[in-house]
Amino acid sequence: MKRYFQFNDEPISGTTYLLRLFLSAFLTIIFIGLWLGAATGYKRAGAFGWSNDLKIMCAIAVPIHIILNILANELEFESPTFAIFALLISILHLILLFKNGNKVV
Repeated sequence: MKRYFQFNDEPISGTTYLLRLFLSAFLTIIFIGLWLGAATGYKRAGAFGWSNDLKIMCAIAVPIHIILNILANELEFESPTFAIFALLISILHLILLFKNGNKVV
């Protein structure tokens, strides 16, 4: 159980990424899900061999994406800047979900 919350270089697949996001969205009620989401984004970015800066960016963006999805009905996209920000985070999420990063050469 401890390995789910560590920021290490464990490569995870897209399916594992999706399942962990569902679990972290459920656990966001008690705020531990945000940490799990950040660790999941960090590990999935590490599966692609991305730099440490991009891993940290994913670790920040994934919990924001979870919060935006939970609050989607209450938020209004009156600001185009906010809508563009939400779109960019969604594109990053889709890259993390569908890109094949665990290829063995």
